[in-house]
Amino acid sequence: MPPSVERPDNPGSSSHKDVAGAAPKTDYPSAPPVMVIRDLASDVGVKSPDASSNESVLDGLISADLAINLMTIFLEHYGRWVLFDPESDPKALLGKVNRSPLLFSACCLIAVRHTTECLATTLAPRLYQSARSLVSTALLVSPQPIEFFQAAIVLSLWSTTVGQVPLSIDSWLLSGFALQHCQSSPLFDAVNTANPHVQLTKTTLDNWCIWNHLCLAHLQYCVGTSRKSMIHASQIPKCRAIVGSDHATNYELRMSTGLEERVAIRTRYGLPQINFSHPLTEPEQPRAQFLLMGFHFAHLLLYDQCLKCKTARARESVISEMIRHSTAIIRLAMDTADDRTRHLTDHIYHMITFAAIIICRLLNAYEQQLSQIYNLDELDSLILSLVNWMQTIGLPCHAAHTLGHVIGKVHQKLRPAVVTQPLATEQSEVFFGHDLASYFPEFLGVETTEDGNWDLMPSWGFSSPP
Repeated sequence: MPPSVERPDNPGSSSHKDVAGAAPKTDYPSAPPVMVIRDLASDVGVKSPDASSNESVLDGLISADLAINLMTIFLEHYGRWVLFDPESDPKALLGKVNRSPLLFSACCLIAVRHTTECLATTLAPRLYQSARSLVSTALLVSPQPIEFFQAAIVLSLWSTTVGQVPLSIDSWLLSGFALQHCQSSPLFDAVNTANPHVQLTKTTLDNWCIWNHLCLAHLQYCVGTSRKSMIHASQIPKCRAIVGSDHATNYELRMSTGLEERVAIRTRYGLPQINFSHPLTEPEQPRAQFLLMGFHFAHLLLYDQCLKCKTARARESVISEMIRHSTAIIRLAMDTADDRTRHLTDHIYHMITFAAIIICRLLNAYEQQLSQIYNLDELDSLILSLVNWMQTIGLPCHAAHTLGHVIGKVHQKLRPAVVTQPLATEQSEVFFGHDLASYFPEFLGVETTEDGNWDLMPSWGFSSPP
């Protein structure tokens, strides 16, 4: 069988088929050698021994009516993240999404958390296992269609939600692999090329926004896990390519600004002063509270690093700033809550949780010093109010409930005189058993002691100042 000429890497593309059929037999394909071999093997029917249809994983799991309901929920509250047309008919959209079992699993896995507790308890674990299996398989095959990248965004941004424990899917790893897949996908040629005059069609801009959202998810977890970024510095300016286009909505500009914030944190880590002035952080801008929250979170991370290396005398100002930024994050979250709060990405709840844990640690370690500056009862009350507030968000399977229990347990352990009411036994057993540390992202700072217990006071020098 003669080889096809320039078989496109994108499985959904057929633009070269006619050219391939008309090519002289003596012509050699211009595709890379391994791609030629792979395509020829596929042409002659060579398959992996364990190759099976991914469709069978979801067969009979979700009825047609329920699938439409779940897609309606996802489209309304999460569709912008993956560039679904907000005017789409959910039934028609379901027909497209159904072509990718991975994307279908990811969408349903998020949407089912906003139906009923019974339905979520029944379906979510099976959808989670399906998504994990499908994404693991997809990572080993390149190139991937756009649905893979959309699913990677969903699973990365809601990695605590999908598995009910922090980083049940490693968002840094998944988003990083997805960005590597972008390098081999013709879908992102405009992003990968150095040509400044590339034509920005609607499809090109849509794909560019998908890449932006992947970058944002990746950088969020680079910061959150203190790991290196897989995005090269030269790629960062490309994130602003949508500025000036018809895709430059407040939403997409906030994505771009959020990227700049995370890059600034990564490049200035350890410095005591940063400046993120941007028009979109002005209070009158829609949803500006999340950029402001990121602003305070960035400072909090930097002061956290400073606290570990400052002399005792210099710690006082650092501690005061950490309390200020932590309380600002928590109050921003609680004061601006609305109907969309339960649909926020897990990263927002991670920032809130980290801020609360910082306050608990500082109250435990510097109670005497802080009592001279702050009303400690008010700080303790803020933490208790936060825990109660988080327990009111969505269903019990919502990430806010999971992380609210984390905060409550930490507060109870570090402030036993203040918190006398124990958490529910089942929650304590689930989240605070012997393997607690494996449930926590690195940015929550839980470290294991020599005897295997968990340590809420990581790497801080807590000697009293002279």
